[in-house]
Amino acid sequence: MPNISQLSSLIRLLEDVSIRDTVMNELASFGPSLEKEIERQGIPLSAVNALLLRPLFAHYPSWLKDNWTSWLLKKSDNEQLETALDLLARFQYGRLYPVSLRTLLDNLADEYDSRYARRDALDLSEFLFQGYALRGVDEDDFYNPLNSNLVYVIEQKRGIPISLACVYILVGDRLELKIEGCNFPGHFLAVASTRQDKVLVDCYNGGRAISKETLANAKAKLSGFDILRLKCTAGMIVARVLHNLVAEYESTGDVESASIMNELLRTLKGVRA
Repeated sequence: MPNISQLSSLIRLLEDVSIRDTVMNELASFGPSLEKEIERQGIPLSAVNALLLRPLFAHYPSWLKDNWTSWLLKKSDNEQLETALDLLARFQYGRLYPVSLRTLLDNLADEYDSRYARRDALDLSEFLFQGYALRGVDEDDFYNPLNSNLVYVIEQKRGIPISLACVYILVGDRLELKIEGCNFPGHFLAVASTRQDKVLVDCYNGGRAISKETLANAKAKLSGFDILRLKCTAGMIVARVLHNLVAEYESTGDVESASIMNELLRTLKGVRA
């Protein structure tokens, strides 16, 4: 019978890699009551511990499936996008992880407002990708599934093109700035509306604005498509995130999670446009 009074100490011991397996076995003996007991005692979880413990909370795959379509009920495109990405973050970290996606996005918007005299999409790009230093992940870590988790991306200040663009879009939404996704093949971009024009922004490469010459060359390669008008709804972004997660989970050998992401993808048929 597990000793409830030792739970907090056991969770702290998870940081010690040399005894982690032993500690995990001890925590597993709590069975289905583990998550509720952690919550009841108010035991804080670090990012590492949240990830380690999530497999012991066996209901999370079913929880995600049960709650998945709730994002489709939101009124605006950005509300839908944020809700879907929040669900995926909670699936990866667990609901007891103390930092929420909403809080992190709110904090970034507030920090921008405290530093800048006006609200401007290119100033926000400078703030996020230069000042706050959100950046692209190292090549050898590109297929880490957490790179699609916006909580991880904001806290670790690194992500893949689409996750960085989503941070830009959702912080911009809080500042009443019009920033949209650009479903560019192979490398997701953002489209920022300024006072004068629309600008293509590469969030993965320092938030740089893409020049008209580069844009013209890209358009030529796309047989005349207007890149700035490529349609990109919340459903399309979520679908692309899920496709990335399938590949990321498969590359790490997590077949079960890859299967779950594929199942979520099937629910999006007819929703993406």
